[in-house]
Amino acid sequence: MNLRSLTTLDMKNNNFSAMIGVDFLDRSSLSFLDISNNKVSGPFPRQLCNMSSLEFLDLSENRLYGPIPSCFNASSLRFLFLQKNSLNGSIPHVLLRSPNLVALDLTDNSFSGNIPSWISQLSQLHVLLLGGNELHGSIPNQLCELRNVSIMDLSSNLLSGSIPSCFNNISFGNNISFRMMGVDYFYPMSNRIVVNCAPSDATIYLYLPCINWDSSEYVEVEFAMKYRYNSYRGDIINLMAGIDLSCNELSGRIPQEMGDLHGIRSLNLSNNHLTGSIPVSFSNLRNLESLDLGNNSLNGEIPSELVMLTFLETFNVSYNNFSGRVLDKGQFGTFDENSYKGNLGLCGPLIHQSCSTDETPPPSPSIDVEEEDEGGIDMCGSIGVSVHPMSQFYWCW
Repeated sequence: MNLRSLTTLDMKNNNFSAMIGVDFLDRSSLSFLDISNNKVSGPFPRQLCNMSSLEFLDLSENRLYGPIPSCFNASSLRFLFLQKNSLNGSIPHVLLRSPNLVALDLTDNSFSGNIPSWISQLSQLHVLLLGGNELHGSIPNQLCELRNVSIMDLSSNLLSGSIPSCFNNISFGNNISFRMMGVDYFYPMSNRIVVNCAPSDATIYLYLPCINWDSSEYVEVEFAMKYRYNSYRGDIINLMAGIDLSCNELSGRIPQEMGDLHGIRSLNLSNNHLTGSIPVSFSNLRNLESLDLGNNSLNGEIPSELVMLTFLETFNVSYNNFSGRVLDKGQFGTFDENSYKGNLGLCGPLIHQSCSTDETPPPSPSIDVEEEDEGGIDMCGSIGVSVHPMSQFYWCW
């Protein structure tokens, strides 16, 4: 086979421990390369530095370490998945050499430093996943210039400061005409190699017929929603919209402007130091399915207007300072006491606490949770991050 005509190489889910040779890559015209879920160990492969034809690169779930090298120059790259390695250093400026990036996933590595303001220049981004790293500093207002983003995960970092009020400038599902993955031209091919290795042998399958491939059938995005990590593939990605800022050091009030994100389906602000009340404007989030505000220092009453959230399936305000009667109409009649734990000022039949006017419930203390609880409290620690699925909530250490 003439390697010059090879456009697609799929080697995922094997036990490879070494990267493809540079000679092989130099003689190919790859636009699609997937080596995910292997045991490739070492620094980021310099063999990939000058692959100008590459549009899709997935090196996730390997044993790569060190920084992304300055020689990386994938000018045609649209999808970059590097999650679950040990890559470190700052988020590299070389990503600007890939101005057409649609999806950037650096989740669960050891990247540090600030979220760079220049990331706003990646104007085609629809998926931005930076969770599970060691990023610090404030969330830059420049992120609000990424108007096409529908999924953003900045969770489990060391981010501080307030939530930018300009987040309502980002689409987060409001742009219903957006179809990120339905790109027929991305993966038309006449030559494809898929390598599938059993422990004892390797078999190479060569597909020659022309295939019109919709990349949405391949691209998969992992995002935490409803207290568990879900993988979204295909057309469902076009419908998914969510923000995860959990497990950071964010403070201040929740911006009223977040109520303008009418298309959002999942919002997780848990395990921070947020204060003030739940914005009444949240009642405008009519597509919201999951809302997690647990483990903050929020107070006041839970707005009665939230009963208008008819799609809400998961609700958590545990371990805050809320007071008053819990809501019991609409979807709120389906939530139990686990959604409200640690708020000594709350009352109502759903949490088995009388709302007698003769009794004034004591105010809830600001709780710094350090012990396990069978109900599944979200917890964050300052050193190391891991996510463990629980029966109710997930834990952040």
